Amino acid sequence: MGSDDAAILIGVSQYRDPSLLDVPAARNSLHAMHRLLTSPELCGWSEDQVHILEDPAGATDLALEVHRLAEQTTGTLLIYFVGHGVVSRSGALCLTAGDTQLRYPDLTGLEYDKVRSALLDSPAQVKLVILDCCYSGRIIQGLAGAGESQLVDSTDIRGVYTLTAADQVAHVPSHGESAGTSFTQALCDVVRSGIPGAPPALALTDIYPKLKSTLKAHGFPEPNQRGTDTVESYPFSRNVAYAGGSGFRLLPQEHVDRFLRILAAQPRHDLTADRIGELEDWPGVYLLHRESGDASEILYAAMGDRSIAARLGQHLRKISGRCHIDVRDLSFSYLKLDDDLGVVAPDRLVLQHLHAQGRSPRWNNSGFGNKDAGRMRDSHRRSSDHFDVLHPIDLSWRVRFDDPSLGVSAQQMAAQLRAQLPYTFRIEPRDTELDQVRLTFPDGSLSADQAFRLLAYAMGDAWQISALVGQVLMYREQDKRYPDAIRYYAGTRTITEMPEVCKAAGLPDDF
Repeated sequence: MGSDDAAILIGVSQYRDPSLLDVPAARNSLHAMHRLLTSPELCGWSEDQVHILEDPAGATDLALEVHRLAEQTTGTLLIYFVGHGVVSRSGALCLTAGDTQLRYPDLTGLEYDKVRSALLDSPAQVKLVILDCCYSGRIIQGLAGAGESQLVDSTDIRGVYTLTAADQVAHVPSHGESAGTSFTQALCDVVRSGIPGAPPALALTDIYPKLKSTLKAHGFPEPNQRGTDTVESYPFSRNVAYAGGSGFRLLPQEHVDRFLRILAAQPRHDLTADRIGELEDWPGVYLLHRESGDASEILYAAMGDRSIAARLGQHLRKISGRCHIDVRDLSFSYLKLDDDLGVVAPDRLVLQHLHAQGRSPRWNNSGFGNKDAGRMRDSHRRSSDHFDVLHPIDLSWRVRFDDPSLGVSAQQMAAQLRAQLPYTFRIEPRDTELDQVRLTFPDGSLSADQAFRLLAYAMGDAWQISALVGQVLMYREQDKRYPDAIRYYAGTRTITEMPEVCKAAGLPDDF
């Protein structure tokens, strides 16, 4: 996938309204779709292209986040939703959020027309919508009566393919905590098994007949689809059941094998700023290695489509500010390339090769390459093998301030912290109170922890600084709890916690 692609995965499994039952299967389906998309052997999306919005509380914030991401996407835009779908009195499909009320879905839910608006406003060239909820098929089939033409038109957008789970009530298995919804589970199974006789790359229109027959054979609701323009032929996944054919290969296998041999033979270099600074600004593919005694492990394989040096510099900065890893144990190797990397996708070739050898790099698809995905993902619970969980941010990182004895505003202090910390420090969008509060502190460096304590004390109890395993937040909020937080700062109070996921990962109590 290109760097201008985005997949927005929305899953709602918990509801405040007792009339809407919790759906644990929705959470499982959300994570299953994430694994499917980021599998290098199948769909090949990178972690930083996939935005998981799990259990969003309010429909308004959800709509704003969908619009924001859609407006920034110029390549491929994929929107997936799993959760309750309800129909309003006017006949409109409403996607639910955590605080949606069944009695007022049009006021408290996300009407599909708002998703349609985001699709219309997005400059993306390819737009895919997958809805796993009750009544989702009605946006294609329409409802009987006066509202039918309006509902049919809700999917009539140029360059959009829509796949829906059910015209009426969708099916959710009643057994097993790890079970997903029947529709998403069947979709994942079809893609992972491949389709014999189909092309080497599967479009959703190739997948649809097999998906429909599979669901029908089990007595589940049948899906529905609608596509416009040539988006129907967009390659959604590699066909693992493809046995080869007589068609033309853009990259002959002997060229691929030679590329892999040459890459494997490249020398390793210490992951240091000096060594990275010696590299030319050139695109290519690179590997991160870790040495442990006599053993060596490939941790990460990726490409720099503009500059290998720039990507390595970003990785070095990120790793330097993490716990339980020593950058001195890491090295890198690389190979400069002259090809159009978006066409050749050398990183996928490397990942497929390593996976076939049972050597899948542990940092790929673990969140290592992720960028700050925004406020909506702050409450997302990470898995026990996520990079941020295994290597939390280092709150002992040292920072220095310009002329601290002269005093600075809270806004200036926060800005200097953001510039020096090797992890994200996100603050409330420009708030005048940050300019009005002033601080003074001793000369010399401070740890990030000491700086946050000073800043929290100055801002008072109305503000809260929350240190999560992967980033730090500063918002005008009180007693807000995040599932992946390791420390909170509010006024004079500092609270240290050990997230359950960190305990499950076997991390020591000290960060």
